[in-house]
Amino acid sequence: MKGRTILGLMVSLTVFGAWSLAVLAQSQRHPTTAEMQKLRQEFRQNIRSIQNDAQRADYIRDRRNQTELQNRELFVSTWSKVDSTIAPFVGSWSGWEESIKIYPSNVRGRVCIIVTGEGYGSFTIGSVSNGQILTNNGQVIFKEGNYLGIAGVYNNTPINALKIPLHSPKLIERITQLSGITEVKEKNRIIQQFNAAGCTDSLPRG
Repeated sequence: MKGRTILGLMVSLTVFGAWSLAVLAQSQRHPTTAEMQKLRQEFRQNIRSIQNDAQRADYIRDRRNQTELQNRELFVSTWSKVDSTIAPFVGSWSGWEESIKIYPSNVRGRVCIIVTGEGYGSFTIGSVSNGQILTNNGQVIFKEGNYLGIAGVYNNTPINALKIPLHSPKLIERITQLSGITEVKEKNRIIQQFNAAGCTDSLPRG
């Protein structure tokens, strides 16, 4: 019976992973401040629920080694001296069947976001305002402790797009070594968008 329960959970999470990746680009507008307060509360409750569930807790376990932690912390601390608003978000955040890679750009307060999952990917731009990222696609990306959530408005309803929060950020990849996308044309298109938008995968100059 326990085996069936775990299998059912894995199937449902896989289906949700594919669904959440699809809806990320379909937000009708940014949630309002009041809507975000409620969504943040729901997100915190969801994190606690996962942490207290032995079957699900493993999905948000931090598997980074010391070198991975140090490399990301160095990158963030260096960028914080140049643009402290974006620095906490920069990194490659792990999720269920997907990840979000958040890069700095040469425009203050702006980040470049690449979502990858199940071999596919997408690119968008975001502006950091009041400690959260407002994307060009109408989503809000926000931090709660060591976790990252994504909110949007779908069918006129404000929702948290991810039931399994993003976590354990690592150092972002070089854009030429972008992983998680199997289609070469799609990868090249994202790299072109990345470069055209003034995004960077390097430490700030000077």
